[in-house]
Amino acid sequence: MEALKRDRAVRDNTWREHVSTYEQKVGVLDKELENINREFERLKQKKLKLAETHGHKNANENDLIEINAGGRVITANRGALTYQKGTMLEALFSGRWDKEIQRD
Repeated sequence: MEALKRDRAVRDNTWREHVSTYEQKVGVLDKELENINREFERLKQKKLKLAETHGHKNANENDLIEINAGGRVITANRGALTYQKGTMLEALFSGRWDKEIQRD
């Protein structure tokens, strides 16, 4: 009977240690998530500021864009060129750089 009580006490202590460790790690992850969200918002504001400075903040994905590719003019809608977010095409044709793009 004593062995059972000891085992139960060991189990309870081990459980409390695991819960404490878990709560500490959750706290660390929550702080990291806050930092990530804060940085994401900062980058979003920077992106909007760049759009105001160098491009058109009201660029619409239905806008038609003419691209001179090796002397051949291609017309595409902005939405098709910016479909894949985070790509070079999306950055170039998002409208944020329209005032800076070289024209032929």
